[in-house]
Amino acid sequence: MRIRFTLAALAGLGVLSGCGKDVSGVDTQLSEAAFIRYVNAVPDTSSLDFRFVDGNIEGSPQYANVAFRQFTAYQRIRPGLRQMKVFTNPQAYANSAAVAVQTHVDTTFTFEPNARYTIVSYGFARAGSLPKERLVIYRDELPAALTATQVGVRGIHLAPAAGNVDLYVRTSETPAAISGAPTAANVAPLGATAYLALAARPTTGTLSYRFDITTPGSTTAIPLNAFDGRNLLGVVGTPAQNPLAGFQVGRTAITVAILPPSVVGSRAPQTAAFLTATALFMPDKALDVTEP
Repeated sequence: MRIRFTLAALAGLGVLSGCGKDVSGVDTQLSEAAFIRYVNAVPDTSSLDFRFVDGNIEGSPQYANVAFRQFTAYQRIRPGLRQMKVFTNPQAYANSAAVAVQTHVDTTFTFEPNARYTIVSYGFARAGSLPKERLVIYRDELPAALTATQVGVRGIHLAPAAGNVDLYVRTSETPAAISGAPTAANVAPLGATAYLALAARPTTGTLSYRFDITTPGSTTAIPLNAFDGRNLLGVVGTPAQNPLAGFQVGRTAITVAILPPSVVGSRAPQTAAFLTATALFMPDKALDVTEP
């Protein structure tokens, strides 16, 4: 899994309004904004390009060459009614101009000021495969009642062929028999759980959590290629640096998305890691600010 970050996006996390400096040192008032990130969950096609196509250049980030199971960082956008399109990225097709204009999705959505959204390309691109590819937009309502020793974790089910699932979150990072009640029961495809308040993990011993899914009522895990959050432990803040969200950093929010395997023979990645469903760990936000 690769995580696509930009320095500009990282600097903009959690900034809802304020002032900046232009090159001459004059205060510049930042315009009102919403915040979006983009996830490619389409398992049967090549990389995708996400663009706003409503003629607004300012506040319209473009996400190019986003492969299956990749996601972007949050970036500022101009709020209001916006038109978006998803295109085939042409790099795998010798940068063909005819391919570059192939449209997967064309839709509009009204984004509210100061709100955060996860935009997902979901479904199947191949003709005759269901559900048909479309954009699904989640409003990311961050948890408000976490203590300094808790993290907020939610699940999003983006693997349509798996059907409804039970989600288990456990402190073991190694395979173990599943028992007891699920952490979230009977989650349907496209369903999102509420944020769960979990204990922030220690820096020694069991560093993260294990995530398993089963068919409802079963205790047999559906295989996941990635099942723990060891790649998202986070960084505790200092007086000179804000924290980075992760399982070891209190008062942070994390989304765990369940994604499907690649369709065999398609242009989606075909290595062994992609032929099994996976859990994708996405940092939402570190809720505390520690720098002056």
